[in-house]
Amino acid sequence: MKRLIALLLMLALLPLPGAFSIAEETAQEELPRLYSARTRIGAKVYRSVDKTEGIDHFTSIPEHVYVYVHSLDPTFAYVTCAKYNVTGYVKRVCLEWPKVKDESTTPPYGVEFNHYITTVSADDAPVLTDIENGETLVTLHKGAKLSIIGYEMGYAKLIYHRQYAYIDSNLLESPVPVYYYPEAAGTDAPIAAYTSFYKLTTDEANISRMKNIDVACEKLCAITLGYRDELDFNKHIGPYSAKNGYFPAPVLVNEGTKLGYGGGTCQVASTLYNVILQLPGLYVLQRRAHGNNGASYLPIEVDAAVGNKTLNLRFRNLFSFPVRIDASAQDGALTIAIYRAE
Repeated sequence: MKRLIALLLMLALLPLPGAFSIAEETAQEELPRLYSARTRIGAKVYRSVDKTEGIDHFTSIPEHVYVYVHSLDPTFAYVTCAKYNVTGYVKRVCLEWPKVKDESTTPPYGVEFNHYITTVSADDAPVLTDIENGETLVTLHKGAKLSIIGYEMGYAKLIYHRQYAYIDSNLLESPVPVYYYPEAAGTDAPIAAYTSFYKLTTDEANISRMKNIDVACEKLCAITLGYRDELDFNKHIGPYSAKNGYFPAPVLVNEGTKLGYGGGTCQVASTLYNVILQLPGLYVLQRRAHGNNGASYLPIEVDAAVGNKTLNLRFRNLFSFPVRIDASAQDGALTIAIYRAE
């Protein structure tokens, strides 16, 4: 009987088939530990991912376990869990409390650097799920502004909600590069930019939401921030009332929705937040996400809720020069860029 118990214990201590294979493969690679985080809920671990879906699920990490984050895409994080000796992909929604390991070399969690701004030059320019035989997510038209990450095989790459998307560069004007060094920038090119996408349905509530996005963009374009000036989104873009040009539209409340004046301004604030994340000279004073799942039009952990004292986006310009904001919305593409001002 004792021999049987000893045998069972030995078997229990052996690694499960396949469960540690990726950890073994990557252990010698010394993956960069960009961030640490904790699992908010149990997280399935995948060997690989395909667009927004995980495939080859081989194990799970329980809730409230710390992991190292090596890389991010709009939906997934590539992590190592030392406690369970496993490395693989988990959905970003499963993680909480992300912290940068080295702020001097690593950008804030979730930042996606955009390197160009361009404008649609064709009458119809579909945004696709993939470069080859991709499905159309939305069709843009002449004049729509876009911020893009870069180029792959002749296609411009950008983020659409929580996935990468692509648009044929032949349908776009020549790109304007984003300045890598804001201190050396002129006033004719952006120092950071980002595009998010909103719904184009024609129901009354969404039409009002799109109008609110236009109103907020117009107010942002009037703002210039000097050294140590602060932008208070609720103060400068609000109040969210009919008197100030806003309409009743869906607003996110407790991960649900209800009608409220200014619905849609959170997406403008969230898009602006993604621009700010790319600029160390803009210091965030206040920001909260829309609950654990965030706003669906952006990846997890990079949205910004506004509307009251506890829900606001505030930041300060610590650059030695003034900055101005440009914001536009067309065909479901909301693009915000920050420029060096005169």
